[in-house]
Amino acid sequence: MFKEKMVTPAIPERVYALCKIVEKGPITASEIKEKMEPDFLGNKSSYFNDYRNAAEELGLISISDDLVSLAVEDKVVKSTDNMRKYINQQLEKFNAGQFYLVTNAFFEKGSDIFKEDKNIANLGPMFSEMTGLQVDAMAMRAWRFWASFLGFGYLQDMFIIPNANVFLKDIILESNIEKNKMYSISEFVDILSPTAIKNCNFFLAKIHIVSRFFNIIRFNDLFLDSQPIFYQINMYIFKNEAHCSKWFIFIT
Repeated sequence: MFKEKMVTPAIPERVYALCKIVEKGPITASEIKEKMEPDFLGNKSSYFNDYRNAAEELGLISISDDLVSLAVEDKVVKSTDNMRKYINQQLEKFNAGQFYLVTNAFFEKGSDIFKEDKNIANLGPMFSEMTGLQVDAMAMRAWRFWASFLGFGYLQDMFIIPNANVFLKDIILESNIEKNKMYSISEFVDILSPTAIKNCNFFLAKIHIVSRFFNIIRFNDLFLDSQPIFYQINMYIFKNEAHCSKWFIFIT
């Protein structure tokens, strides 16, 4: 799912459900499959291998002698929010995979993405050209679920509306940024550099996406003075009247 080709059955909800089963203790793959896809449902096809492989790729589970065990601390799968934060810290490991490259290409489009087809499955050829990988409709359908879950945008029918506020909130919390202090946009992005986030390797895409996120804000004037982006982190983006061409951030 993340190492190479994206597959639709490996959705976040299935990965999380698998982890919650394994959280109780080591269990055989066949037992997990029966719990996830019970025979009485009469499913003609099985998706188990796809979401099990995704969980293993992400380091959430380990498999030995057909026994599946949780490979992370229990707190990582305590909630879907915790799992999201954990996965966002693992993505740099897959920087040659479809998900990583398509996500970067998606934000590279900037506001021009709104001029494209609103069915994300039809954008495979465009992302194939941008990434140099073969991206088909199935891969794009899979991408939309994870892009939404990881906080890169909001799912609207078959389209992802780019808005990295959830993802950005996660990395702000990781960065231990100083509160009650004003930062210029450039200072803010610098703080989210690898020197500040020593325990997170996903800085390349972070800085790229953060920069694109603010470009969209500046382009569309989406946020006005004293309008918070987040609820838990009161973060404000505004223009300083003394420096009309500059945008600033204030976090409380």
